[in-house]
Amino acid sequence: MPELPDLTVYAENLGKALVGKRIEKGEYHGRGRLNAAAEELAAAVAGAEVTAVERTGKQVTFRLGNGNTLKVHLMLTGGFALTGPSEAKEVRYPVLTLLFADGTALVVADEKGWASVTLNPGAEKEAPDALKITEEELQRLCARKPRAMIKPLLLDQALIGGIGNAYADEILWAARISPKSPAGKLPPEAVRALAEAIPAVLNDAIAELRKRHPDMVSGEYREFLKVHRPELRTSPTGARILKENVQSKRTYYTEEQLLYQ
Repeated sequence: MPELPDLTVYAENLGKALVGKRIEKGEYHGRGRLNAAAEELAAAVAGAEVTAVERTGKQVTFRLGNGNTLKVHLMLTGGFALTGPSEAKEVRYPVLTLLFADGTALVVADEKGWASVTLNPGAEKEAPDALKITEEELQRLCARKPRAMIKPLLLDQALIGGIGNAYADEILWAARISPKSPAGKLPPEAVRALAEAIPAVLNDAIAELRKRHPDMVSGEYREFLKVHRPELRTSPTGARILKENVQSKRTYYTEEQLLYQ
């Protein structure tokens, strides 16, 4: 599943390619999930100019000049494809196709059909974004969910927006906190280390992706991660990487990470 760093770079590249362009036609293909009728979506986007493309949590938001908004959640296996109109027809498992006046086409595709498209989402309260969450907010979350293990807490999109399985492991390794530590047992210094590690790890990953895969609008690239890689045996500091399921999530960590209990 794409996570915050991937989605940030997708949004940047989609913005470069699409902002200022006018949508001629939008077609929902019946796969995935849509919160409106296909005809309503088509009418909402036809003739509209894309004014911004942004990452919002684990979603990509397309803002249109006519006031409408589209949010796309790629879920586990979805992706974007930028093509021409004829090539767009060759993209497998299409969920949504946007055809632009200049001949560009954007396809949202998902082989499992889990990706969702939301037209004009409501003003629901959003969780703090992972890049902006503060030490004080983390302290409150840990106090609110004291018995939750810290890794599942980081993954809960209702609490913190943007972190997925791979980067939760990277963040906890950087903070030297065991993924199995109950959130309520973290001392202030551990919460502070976590608050520092979250933006540091995510921003480093964004920089790596911009450098290594500057044009990416799909796919997940993890070759630079320090612990969450199946082929690795040791961390950069030489500690053996342990691999096990933590509440059904494949988890990579080392004995350098303190278990608070």
